[in-house]
Amino acid sequence: MRPGLKVLWLFLTAALYPSVPGWAQAPGEVFQDCSGCPQLVVIPGGSFLMGSPEDEAGRFQDEGPSRRVTISPFAAGRLEITQDQYSACVAAGPCSPAPNSGFGGGDHPATYVSWTDAKAYIKWLSAQTGRTYRLLSEAEWEYAARAGTDTAYWWGEAADRAFANYGSDQCCLGSASDEDRWERTAPVGSFPANAFGLHDMHGNVWELVEDCYAQYYASGRSDDGSPFVRGECAFRIYRGGSWSYDPRYLRSAYRSWSSVTNRSAHLGFRVARDL
Repeated sequence: MRPGLKVLWLFLTAALYPSVPGWAQAPGEVFQDCSGCPQLVVIPGGSFLMGSPEDEAGRFQDEGPSRRVTISPFAAGRLEITQDQYSACVAAGPCSPAPNSGFGGGDHPATYVSWTDAKAYIKWLSAQTGRTYRLLSEAEWEYAARAGTDTAYWWGEAADRAFANYGSDQCCLGSASDEDRWERTAPVGSFPANAFGLHDMHGNVWELVEDCYAQYYASGRSDDGSPFVRGECAFRIYRGGSWSYDPRYLRSAYRSWSSVTNRSAHLGFRVARDL
């Protein structure tokens, strides 16, 4: 092909097929590795202060001490993995069926999936696409959730039902069916995206990440955002709050943990991959 025609062909291909792997590299661009694959958003690299300040309302001690972390560019799921997406892996064989939650249609987030289930889905998705998918690290998750902010939530210091699906305003009272449009989970993407183009980083379902849980940000953690993993740890971290938890647990810095086999109506995940 002559050079001029090749340039024209490349230009037209990029315009007509922006989801072709390799084309999306600019921060904020959305792409897919296949028609049924999760949509990914290019997350810019940067540095941020991980953890919460000591005067943040609702703070727990294991959210500190705050530390500076530098994140390399990567791609993160624009949305939480849906019931339909997880069911495709179940139908193919590698993923274990999840109990019927009765929470809504296939565009609601997958629930009753454990950390082990999430890893099985990621392994299957990687095999289907030839790309290496993974869970976000804990540092990547907080960086992506904050999207350049240092407030308790990406939209500000106070919880707001215009931006997230969560439970009662006070602790331990469960879902807020009299206040939320959705009694349980909402269809993914029902709330505005943050500045990085990611939806539902706060609320809807807790999101499993790669890291082992350790109380406090102990020594030995890297400052490059890579996951903190020590052997075959029994507990893995999840982030972001869920449809029945009060606002304290939705904050960007809040951390919780679960066994690798635990399934819950509140647990889900989103995927990531390197660029």
